Formats: sequence, structure tokens, C-alpha cells
Amino acid sequence: MAFLSIARDGMMVGWANPIYLTSEADYSSGAKITFEVLESDAAVLKRLVGTVETFGFDTTRPPFRAELTSLDPCTSTALALSLMRDRPAMRGVFTVQ
Repeated sequence: MAFLSIARDGMMVGWANPIYLTSEADYSSGAKITFEVLESDAAVLKRLVGTVETFGFDTTRPPFRAELTSLDPCTSTALALSLMRDRPAMRGVFTVQ
């Protein structure tokens, strides 16, 4: 589970909580980072598809510049969401810049 933040005016601002990483957080250029989020927690993320921002997951991981390349409905595979399979989920993909 992670807390997604976005850089705004020199500060990291909470944007979506919680999200569930489904891939390793590889920050190398061109890498894809995938995650799942409940649709009910994804409203603000939908506006970011196709945009490049500075994102962060939590204070133990560095901020990274990426494009949110997709955010689509999915059948969740995240173990943490296993008890909520009846709720709509979305899978997102960041492409690291």
C-alpha cells in the first residue's frame, strides 16, 4: 500500500490514498510502474491521465517524474484488495521520464 503525492509549489501534496503497487518501483527512464486503486479513490487521478508530473509514493521512496499513461477499469490482482473484489478497481501505469 502506498500514499500517492504530487509536487505542487515545492511541496508534496497527497493525491490518492491508498494505492497498491503491482510492480517494483523502478525509477529508470522509460520504466513502467503499475498500481491498482479502488475506483472510488481514483476520481482525482482520472484528470491526470496523459500528463507528466513529479510523483511520490511515501517518504521512504524518492519523488520521480513520470507520465500517468493509463488508468483503466480492471479486475484487481492486488492481494491487499482481495477482500474488496466486489468493488470496482482501476489499474494505472506510470511511465518514468
